[in-house]
Amino acid sequence: MQNSIKRTITICLPLLVIWAGCKAPQKVFTSADSKLPNTYQGSTDTTVPVLRKDFFKDPNLTALIDEAMRNNFDVLIAQQRIAMASSNVLMSKSPLLPSVGINTFGSNIKYGRYTMDGAGNATTPEVPGPLVPSYMIGVSSQWEVDIWGKLRNKKRAAQMRYLATEMGKNLVVTSMLSEIAYRYYELVSLEDEMNIIDRNIKLQETALDIINIQKEAGRATELATKQFEALLTNTKSLKFEVKQQMIKLENELNFLAGRYQSPISRGKSIFDAPLPVVVKTGIPTALLQHRPDIMQAELELSATKADVAAARAAYLPSFSITAHAGYNTYHPELMFDPVSTAFGLIGTLTGPLLNRRNINASHALAIAENKAAYFVYSKTTMNAIYEVQTTMSSIENLEAKYALNEQEAKALEDATKIANDLYLAGYANYLEVVTAQGNAIAAELKAVKTKKELLFSTVNLYRALGGGWE
Repeated sequence: MQNSIKRTITICLPLLVIWAGCKAPQKVFTSADSKLPNTYQGSTDTTVPVLRKDFFKDPNLTALIDEAMRNNFDVLIAQQRIAMASSNVLMSKSPLLPSVGINTFGSNIKYGRYTMDGAGNATTPEVPGPLVPSYMIGVSSQWEVDIWGKLRNKKRAAQMRYLATEMGKNLVVTSMLSEIAYRYYELVSLEDEMNIIDRNIKLQETALDIINIQKEAGRATELATKQFEALLTNTKSLKFEVKQQMIKLENELNFLAGRYQSPISRGKSIFDAPLPVVVKTGIPTALLQHRPDIMQAELELSATKADVAAARAAYLPSFSITAHAGYNTYHPELMFDPVSTAFGLIGTLTGPLLNRRNINASHALAIAENKAAYFVYSKTTMNAIYEVQTTMSSIENLEAKYALNEQEAKALEDATKIANDLYLAGYANYLEVVTAQGNAIAAELKAVKTKKELLFSTVNLYRALGGGWE
């Protein structure tokens, strides 16, 4: 009979494992399935870009970023998310180890006479009476043996998500750094706009004084005076508009630095702002090791791969061991007597039979999450490559545009002086002077804007290649 039972178990157990594991495997996506181009629009630069703290040459900007690295709320929140992810990793390790606990209990039970316990107690003289006390103190342990790697894959998924959280912090840092640089350069450019407006106000006030003198001498009309006066009033109104923009940017920079109202030290002119160091773009595959958003997406993809492996292992039987040891007696004074020693060891093999619907759903969810993570990874890498290509082209075109803007501003500045001289000599009318001054101020503001956009593009390239703040 016993041999028959053993044969049955020997035959049925492998069949149970095979049947439980019968699940058609589906493709699991990895980062290797995403193909990248070899170059950026034919660029042959293969140098791996190295981005360091000294990328920005403006000491006021670097000091502001250093303070933000210590106090920015988004960075501080990201650090706490890393701590939370680290705790999840520690929790994922626990199921791999046996759980051990101390057990103590006491009970008082009346057994039925015609039961195994009741009949045994009735013929045992040491049993104190119909109410049978029982006391125990000892330790117990439970351990699921990770035969199929289910628990190890859950641990790996937690580790990948922890690393992804660290990459998320780097992404926050790079984004915060870029936002500070944008606003800083914007603030410096507004300082230039304010200086241009002040200079033009002085010129227009001088022109208005001249036209008033000429009107009194009968050489100019009231219409000309009003035209110059309107131009001066409009220019003065621009000053308040720029001033409000500067206040807004200062407040935003202080917020990003994690501090209350404080003056923002800055350079005097956007034209004096040093261009950041020239950054070599390298090749597209270099982005995989430097872009925090790509690394984060890749780690999330690896985590979903581990989730799929854990979900597949759920189809297979699980084996657990439960053990206990201690002292058990119904006489408290005999608790630690050697004869009161009690222990037990139980092995359990459990296979999914009727709950496969939940397991199927969990497996389908893991597969879908893996596919979604793959698409996120592919989208992130493609976007990164286009960002680099667009920014490289932008820097090249803005440098050419800025050179032409400088020539235009210089030419129109000379034209304004000529128009004033001609007007004083009677060879030009007031409309020509007004037009020349308006064109000159527009050209200067255009040059400021182009230099600002050029600085923005260098920040964009820094960000597109991975950023960082070592």
